[in-house]
Amino acid sequence: MKKLFFYIFIIFITITGCKKDFSDEFTPYQGLSFNDTTWTNDPISNRIIDSFQTQIGLTAVYAKTFNPARDTAVWANDDVQIHIPSNAFTYQSNNPNAVTDSVRIKLIQVKKRGDFIRYLISTTSNQYPLVCASDFYVSYSTNNQPVAISPNKPITIQWIDDDAVNGMQFYRGITNAGSQNNVNWKADNTGTVGNWDTIINGTHQTGYRIQSAYTQWFGANYLMDTTQGTTNLNVVLPLNFTNKNTMVFAVFNNVQSVIRLTASAGEKGFHASHIPTNANITIVSISLINNSFYVGSNALYGINAGLQKIFPKKINAQDLSAFLNSL
Repeated sequence: MKKLFFYIFIIFITITGCKKDFSDEFTPYQGLSFNDTTWTNDPISNRIIDSFQTQIGLTAVYAKTFNPARDTAVWANDDVQIHIPSNAFTYQSNNPNAVTDSVRIKLIQVKKRGDFIRYLISTTSNQYPLVCASDFYVSYSTNNQPVAISPNKPITIQWIDDDAVNGMQFYRGITNAGSQNNVNWKADNTGTVGNWDTIINGTHQTGYRIQSAYTQWFGANYLMDTTQGTTNLNVVLPLNFTNKNTMVFAVFNNVQSVIRLTASAGEKGFHASHIPTNANITIVSISLINNSFYVGSNALYGINAGLQKIFPKKINAQDLSAFLNSL
């Protein structure tokens, strides 16, 4: 009789355990956010994003104040040069006069795959993947007020790239407030992209040159080749990793391109569309739970429409930053 009760008890525990794993019902434990398996229809909170970016660090912002009445040429870093023609700025109010007070430039360059993840930027245009040479965020201000650039006096940004190719186009970033992918890239004629090739101090160097009067997000990109066919990428994680604490990215290993996957509360997973079937990518998940990081990754050589499963492991902020630098 004791054996009978024992087996009944084991069967009961097994059944209730299975119900807990697969049921939509969940009883949260106070103070233990790791146990919260619920999903939301809202984007991941700014609190999580701010904590993520603060702990892993963002790329340095270049800032300089200059006299707008003079031609100005500066190196933002060892690779990026900016040329600003004289009297190029006007007030954003109805004042048509050229700005005469000192102007301050702030510039962010996003080029490495890990840096796109740091800024939560997806290199996509209407969900179609882009190949990126470099993207920039640039702003100009005087007396803490933004100023505009005269259309007939575009700013030139030139940078070194040993792997420069032809065919890059000018894309500007359209900010999508409240969206999971906060920047959508659009090709237009508000700027141009060209190549340069020269000898500097006896060394052959190549790179790109952007000319534009546009500010905020813009860069040099082109649409990824999808002539071999595309498919959807679908990713799921263990129950504790939800869209309230987790972000998922597809990192292309052979080109400069990173796609931030869209979270689906209904499907309890993450997805992206228009992925080339012959793509060589690494899926990366980053979660922040109870102020601890969890990272998962999975390399794929060719994409199919089946579910890709990621199993994150705990990692400290320093190792996470090093991992992003290695992508």
